[in-house]
Amino acid sequence: MRNATRFMPFQLVYGLEVVLPIQYEISSLKLAIDMLLENSEEEAHFLEVIHLDETRHDAALAREAHKKRVKAQYDKNVKPRVFSEGDLILIYDQDSDKLGVGKFKPLWMGPYIVKWILTKGAYKLVDYDGIPLSQPRNRLYLKCYYA
Repeated sequence: MRNATRFMPFQLVYGLEVVLPIQYEISSLKLAIDMLLENSEEEAHFLEVIHLDETRHDAALAREAHKKRVKAQYDKNVKPRVFSEGDLILIYDQDSDKLGVGKFKPLWMGPYIVKWILTKGAYKLVDYDGIPLSQPRNRLYLKCYYA
């Protein structure tokens, strides 16, 4: 059972790949090489540590590559919300999104008008009377108002 990093969990924790008993009966090149080499215990331990570090490094690289693939797949379907000055928008009411508030209470307030576009996805908003809101709002909590 290999995961996205192409390594087995046992191998990542203990540094060795699991060898089944049947693999001892069938001679393999890896087992033959391990049996032929006459190393001291210190040398064997040192080589095992080096191999473990390489395995962990390979696993980290594979994990990063997997994260990049997942992000690219996610980003294909996500379209950032961009508003321009004068757009009518609704604001997500975070105060109403608590457990037990009531299922019939609306979660979106508005409509409001975009007055200024600030940096990093923030917008300064005003209501229909021209009264500005006290704080700018992030675009994550805004959506278009279609009347």
